[in-house]
Amino acid sequence: MEQIDGAGGDLRTGGPGGLEVDLAGEVRRLGPTDSMTFGRDADLVVDANPFMHRVVGRLTRRHGVWWVQNLGSAIRLELIDPAAPAGPVPVLAPGDAGVLTLPLTGVRFDAGPARYELACRLERPAGPSVPRPVAPGSTETRSFGRVPLSVEQHLLLVAIVDSARRHGGRVEPSPTVARRLGWTTKKYHRKLDMVCDKLSRAGVRGLKGSVGASADLRRDLLARHAVDAGLVDESDLAPL
Repeated sequence: MEQIDGAGGDLRTGGPGGLEVDLAGEVRRLGPTDSMTFGRDADLVVDANPFMHRVVGRLTRRHGVWWVQNLGSAIRLELIDPAAPAGPVPVLAPGDAGVLTLPLTGVRFDAGPARYELACRLERPAGPSVPRPVAPGSTETRSFGRVPLSVEQHLLLVAIVDSARRHGGRVEPSPTVARRLGWTTKKYHRKLDMVCDKLSRAGVRGLKGSVGASADLRRDLLARHAVDAGLVDESDLAPL
């Protein structure tokens, strides 16, 4: 992790996929393998405000995606889109984690009477991974139900698996998981339908339920399949 003295500092280190964090003109640059906590007594000292947790949250990157985690016990983190300041604001409750999907995201929180905001700028939006080419004349070993996924489809599976892991194999209600991702419930359902359709076409059964108990069951089945097929592993779940 490199601290930059002002906006004109050296931004060259860290490589593609880094994150620039600006706190009232104090800029930190995180490389792809870095992680940074922020709070009253953390890697990034926000303020000496006694109403602030010693560690409010953490910024960390896994598989090309930056996450913000709420590590506090009482403070809520708001993810602000500067391009749509009047729109709905995703909120991360204590223990929740959300994905930084926008080129610029404001991470805002209150501590006592004071309000703080970190401006988090992605160096480059993450894109889907590129499949490894297969040599001409050779055949590739295929895994059942292991399909290519976009970045957001993979994030959906990670969130669903994490939810099931926290709650004894049962995925939480859709609005709860959607909020953790920083998505609307409508977007969550749309992405869920796309992933289930893709896996159903690949031969995975039990993912076509849409309402009531069937919808709950398909989320639980999806979480189990994601782990069994290697679509989500422990390295994906580590930052949550």
